[in-house]
Amino acid sequence: MEKRSDQIEVELKVLCIKMIELLTKLKEKGITSEEEFEKHVALKKKFLQGNR
Repeated sequence: MEKRSDQIEVELKVLCIKMIELLTKLKEKGITSEEEFEKHVALKKKFLQGNR
């Protein structure tokens, strides 16, 4: 059985992916700048790559 912490990590990764998708849409629509996009996405990508 998967440990609770492993389950939470998986759920956080799913949320990060969804947030990146939403932020991408905002950037494409011109609602957020490239600078804001990079700022908010950088930490999520780092987490997804396992470099916490």
